Amino acid sequence: MFRFIQIAFTLFFISYLWGGTPLDYTIGFTGGYDDNVLRFSKDEFNDAAQDLSIMGGSTTFDSFVTKLSFQATKSIIYSKYQNLDLKLLFTSSDYRNTPEKKYWSGGFDIAYKWGSYKNIKYSLRHLDRFYLRHYTNRDISNDKLSPCLFTDRNQSLMLSQRISKLSWMNFGGGYLQRYYSKPFTEFDLDIVYYKAKLNYKIKKIGNVALQVNHGRAVNESHFLPERPSSFNRSYETIEWYAPIKIKKKVPFFSEIGFSTRLEKRVYDAEDPNDPLHAGRSHLDSKYDIWLKKNITDIVNITFSTRYRTRQTDSEYDWVKDLKSFEQMQFWLTLKWDMIYDKY
Repeated sequence: MFRFIQIAFTLFFISYLWGGTPLDYTIGFTGGYDDNVLRFSKDEFNDAAQDLSIMGGSTTFDSFVTKLSFQATKSIIYSKYQNLDLKLLFTSSDYRNTPEKKYWSGGFDIAYKWGSYKNIKYSLRHLDRFYLRHYTNRDISNDKLSPCLFTDRNQSLMLSQRISKLSWMNFGGGYLQRYYSKPFTEFDLDIVYYKAKLNYKIKKIGNVALQVNHGRAVNESHFLPERPSSFNRSYETIEWYAPIKIKKKVPFFSEIGFSTRLEKRVYDAEDPNDPLHAGRSHLDSKYDIWLKKNITDIVNITFSTRYRTRQTDSEYDWVKDLKSFEQMQFWLTLKWDMIYDKY
């Protein structure tokens, strides 16, 4: 974690010293509400009412959430025909009723642009110790619960290219390392993914896009001697994402948006001794709506909501019930966009 922060701030400090261009930065504050923080199924809500240890440190099923964010962009090279930008991002999140769910995320982008919608971008993202919930650690016992957290390090390379006057495409790939804290290291995953996004600008209205992601998650840590049971948690995933943004002729608001995200995941596991994963798949659906209002030239406010549902398919009804859930989230974000120019 320290090394990641050190690299990010070193790169940004070097770019800051590079004179001739201003520093654009954004400070954001988000207040939100999550009605199912631990992603409980219907049956688990009832179980938790009888056994509070399932809740871990959570005092309620839902929680209010606060997020503080910072984003800064600096052009290292800037000219009429090309520019090289460095962007730094950082967010701190805190769930008031779930003390374990306090984490930070951040990263940086390096983008080289040589025309309108023509650029190549390298991105690094880090999600630090994201808490899911307490799970039974079956390597030790059948009833001992332990907190389950994972850390993501995600690297990607994306290319953008204009297709026509009103359309452009983004395509590329990445490598995501999702590693769990002890005692759940047998769930560690190395994920290679590819994605392509087609964007289309609708005159006097806004724009619409369609994105497809395909990924392969490989679970190497299940091999002996790391885990006696040697269960394989590898899977294939394909995701469809379709956002619509309306920016013109919108009463009162500056932007109205809608998006649908559907992920189909199929597990490799075929071991009958691992009924939780064997023959299992799920469809994870996320539906988002947001309303954005520019208060001034530098201040804007966005209200957004998300409905999420996961439908699990398995030979076993108890697995279907256990791994399916619904979730509602509401967010209100206030941002200040500012420029510092010492030149």
